[in-house]
Amino acid sequence: MELRLGEVMTPDPLTAPPGTSLAEAAALMRERSVGSLVIVDGSNVVGIITERDCVRSTADGAHPTETKVEEWMTSSPVTMGTDTGITIALDQMMERHFRHIPVCNDGKLAGIVSFRQLVEAAKIRHVDPWAPGTGRGLENVTVAETQLSFIDGQQGRLIYRGYNAVELALKKHFIDVWHLLHYGDFPKDDSFAKKIAGMRESPLDVQTLKDLAQSHGTFMATLQAAIAACGAAWGLESWLERDPNEVEEEALRLGAVMPTLVATLWRLGQGLDPVEPDPNLDEATNYLWMMNGEKPTSDQVLAADRYLTLLAEHGMNASTFTGRVIASTGADVGSAVAGAAGALSGPLHGGAPALVLNMLDEIGTPERAEQWVKDAVRTGKRIMGFGHRVYKAEDPRAACFRDTSVELRSERVSLAKVVEAVVLEELRASKPGRALYTNVEFWSAVVLEHAGIPRPLCTPTFAVSRTIGWTAHILEQVRDNRLIRPSAEYTGPAEKRL
Repeated sequence: MELRLGEVMTPDPLTAPPGTSLAEAAALMRERSVGSLVIVDGSNVVGIITERDCVRSTADGAHPTETKVEEWMTSSPVTMGTDTGITIALDQMMERHFRHIPVCNDGKLAGIVSFRQLVEAAKIRHVDPWAPGTGRGLENVTVAETQLSFIDGQQGRLIYRGYNAVELALKKHFIDVWHLLHYGDFPKDDSFAKKIAGMRESPLDVQTLKDLAQSHGTFMATLQAAIAACGAAWGLESWLERDPNEVEEEALRLGAVMPTLVATLWRLGQGLDPVEPDPNLDEATNYLWMMNGEKPTSDQVLAADRYLTLLAEHGMNASTFTGRVIASTGADVGSAVAGAAGALSGPLHGGAPALVLNMLDEIGTPERAEQWVKDAVRTGKRIMGFGHRVYKAEDPRAACFRDTSVELRSERVSLAKVVEAVVLEELRASKPGRALYTNVEFWSAVVLEHAGIPRPLCTPTFAVSRTIGWTAHILEQVRDNRLIRPSAEYTGPAEKRL
């Protein structure tokens, strides 16, 4: 399906009334680092003026402070609706030689789209194996259809099966969202929760887990090995030519045992005895109980439950794609989940929350934030927790975690707020034109710390949550499978002679 303007436009376009001077218009565009200004009379779009128009007016002798934009703007510009396809918009732009289109919704200005945005969006295409194109990192290449989640990167929304994920985090619990992602609705009673609670026990004996915990690999590598070992212990087999309901049960079992594996490996690695799962506790409470050996506070449970809910699913990210690729071969569910965990172990995907906490430690106090950030930008040091591959607006999960941190009066809130404000100001000044916002890792780090989760368990806890999304995607693949086999464009030398 073709993209619509509402999916690629820049919301909240820069506007000004007809009486604005050319100098004021140029200053507004320079301040926002944009190339056009929509002229509005009340709620009506009456014109548009660009940086090029301002330069042309000056070259023709127009006085910048005395000349009004209405004398140089394009009057009654072409506008299009949010549902207009990008191909139509591109055709109009090329035919009429303009570079910006105001986008309206029900007659009201909703955004603006540039020629550059449309060209980038037009790169989205289906890949024909007989005539392959390229999309580095598979960016903007659709590889599957899913009913699980929708990421609105332009508007900053995350949808789980039709429900706003932030609202789910505020009004539902992790177990409800688990049921929603796997079955499409909410549980009607506590039978699903009881079923999951009865699946939490690990099939691996303590000595096996102790040997894994005391190995020299990273924690995520150890967890990946434990997931694969569970699959072997359960005797999981290829899903091909099997009843999908059997595979569903295996997927639920993997989701239920993941918190047990993380908590047990952690405690054994610290020289502590494992804590058995408690079937009377909900998912978040039980996870913290097994990890720390003591009943968590209500604030800790709330923090953990919201984290688990908001990280459970996020479209075709690297680890989810990995899981679907493995599942598409007919491999067993345990192998697919273990592979997904391997992808999550990379710091570019799942390792940022712990690095955010390290950064906040290094900054130390709000007073040191501005100089630390300026030095980091000047020297090219990476600042963790900002920018996102998909979101061109604020990550809605970040906003929820910020509010949660304030609600719970987390001790990092004051420092984190100052650092966030300074970083955003500095990034926008040093990288004009780029949509850089706070991403989920920044504030989720504060929430995880408040929940009492040790720093080395930030990424493993991410895995505890995301296993629900992984397994839901794997089941989608199982029920409508085609082997995932993308093409590559050969860039090597032409045929050589021996």
